[in-house]
Amino acid sequence: MSHGVLAVGVVAFFASGNVWYLPAYVDLRAGRDRPRSRRLAAAAVLTGWGSATLTLLLLLTPVAPATVALVAVAGTTAVVSLAVQAWLRRGQERREVEDCWSALFPVRTAGPVGTSEDEQ
Repeated sequence: MSHGVLAVGVVAFFASGNVWYLPAYVDLRAGRDRPRSRRLAAAAVLTGWGSATLTLLLLLTPVAPATVALVAVAGTTAVVSLAVQAWLRRGQERREVEDCWSALFPVRTAGPVGTSEDEQ
């Protein structure tokens, strides 16, 4: 396969990926308007697409395969790290929201079946 055909395939692949990286870019640009977990997840998406782009560009140039592998592994490590941080932060944010709602609307538990407050 010629390099031209491969290059066109790479461009088509990354053009079709805009459904992931454009919303992620918007989330990062929104800054503090978005939750921290969402910004971390957006950073993971952009890092993944950036490292994939760099890896494919290196595959089109005459560089050592070890260099390409190193870039791919570094990108994958960064993406996994950001995704795990986003996941952990999202759990923390959910707990904070649940605490806020439970303070506003405390849960009332019913007594045992068959008893009422009047009988006690």
